Amino acid sequence: MLHRHTLGKLPAKPHTAFYEDNQLLMEVCVTREGFDGPYSILYYRIPPTDEFEVEPLEIPGFAPFKLTDRQDLYRRHILSQDMKPGGNFLTGRKTLLVNDDVHIGVLKPTEAPVRFFSNGDGDELYFFKEGSGYIESVYGILSFKKHDYVLIPKSTPYRIHLDGNTGVAMVFEGRPYLHIPGEYRNKYGQLTDYAPFSHRDFRIPMELLEYDSAKHGEETYPVVVKRNDVLSVHAYKHFPHDVIGWDGAVYPFAFNIHDYQPKTGLVHLPPTIHTTFAGNGFVVCSFVPRMTDFHEKAVPCPYGHASVDMDEILYYVEGNFTSRKGVNSESISLHPAGVPHGPHPGMYEKSIGTKATRELAVMCDTYKPLRMTVDADTLEDKTYHTSWVD
Repeated sequence: MLHRHTLGKLPAKPHTAFYEDNQLLMEVCVTREGFDGPYSILYYRIPPTDEFEVEPLEIPGFAPFKLTDRQDLYRRHILSQDMKPGGNFLTGRKTLLVNDDVHIGVLKPTEAPVRFFSNGDGDELYFFKEGSGYIESVYGILSFKKHDYVLIPKSTPYRIHLDGNTGVAMVFEGRPYLHIPGEYRNKYGQLTDYAPFSHRDFRIPMELLEYDSAKHGEETYPVVVKRNDVLSVHAYKHFPHDVIGWDGAVYPFAFNIHDYQPKTGLVHLPPTIHTTFAGNGFVVCSFVPRMTDFHEKAVPCPYGHASVDMDEILYYVEGNFTSRKGVNSESISLHPAGVPHGPHPGMYEKSIGTKATRELAVMCDTYKPLRMTVDADTLEDKTYHTSWVD
């Protein structure tokens, strides 16, 4: 998904016999789009196929989640800052907004991880508003820090360890994929020099996952799998993530939002220039501090917008928001297609003469309408739609 990487021991050629201490290792190919997309090849000491028991599992608010019965058309404000912390990286996850292409949720864990999780419905993109730590996966150890994006490829078994078991994260589940936009690559696959980031900005696993009975337990070894929004727990006789080496282009990576390179124009540019990741029918954008437009009569505040084809959400991280009043860190605004939206009264004129922005936010635009879950409904500021006139 980023570039080819190799870690650990590998045979000279794929699909050939490879031994460790006279034991034949199991080669496992992880492929996307059948065999036409990116892939990685992993070598297991013990084949990850000795599951002997499968049981159902439910994590209310994540899988399953419940949609609101009715969703009238108006601008909305979800106060995710009021969501009660709890659970771990998996059990504390709440889905707030969904459509066929992307599920969007929030996570505020207070407990250590227990089971590995594999999402068979799509790639996952975490944005860590608060917290640091590391991720264990079959691809190795990946550290992350505050304001990092972390992309976990579809069906990757992993666990998230947060320092102090606390943090705040927004999660995008791209169904079936989420990746770096193709327009940022040249025909050879390399990120172009005019892309808003470079290969050097991304961090990838550099250390293999080593089995430790104190950390990973003894028989049996459970892995939670999600497919078609249904969870199941798969129990294994052996630790199913014991990999001696791998290579390929499918693996987790981290990218810090402050490494995003924003663009500035003569006059205000549309939010398209902030695109960071893309999925099927949606994009994820990064708003970072930047110099504003330099025309002598430029209006730096975003102009009014009739979003007739896309829903737009904005997750406010920190800083001063040039177009909004009454929003704070962790606020999520939803501006649906069909309803014009723009700056709050006074903010448009107030922005004239501003030389730089100091806001940090994550945006997601979707072609298909976003539906709210009952968890989002309980967090909604019902007065937001009328805040342009009240």
